[in-house]
Amino acid sequence: MSPIVAHPTVEEQLLADAILRHRPLALAPALQAALRVAGEYVPEEEAVLLQAYADAIAIDMVPDGYRYVRRDGLPLLGLGPLELFTEPGNPQLLTRCAVWYGAEARAEWYRRGGT
Repeated sequence: MSPIVAHPTVEEQLLADAILRHRPLALAPALQAALRVAGEYVPEEEAVLLQAYADAIAIDMVPDGYRYVRRDGLPLLGLGPLELFTEPGNPQLLTRCAVWYGAEARAEWYRRGGT
């Protein structure tokens, strides 16, 4: 990801990683995959809590591809627009985008025409 604006919380960074690196998985499995990459493990008894958390996340998008991510009405982050590409000679898919966190994400959402 580049550039990154502001300093993300652990929650914000995990969400950005899940959304960017693990698409097109649903958010809960994407979060589990991002946690595994970070060296964390979600025990089975906490999977229900993770699913409830994922269900509380809303992701909206404006026509230019900017994604606004919020939870319980509070802004968490904004992503995009996304560029997906591969490096020459490397079949691995990479993602590049700008990331805004918190109130900056909401301000960018409105600047881009979000309601």
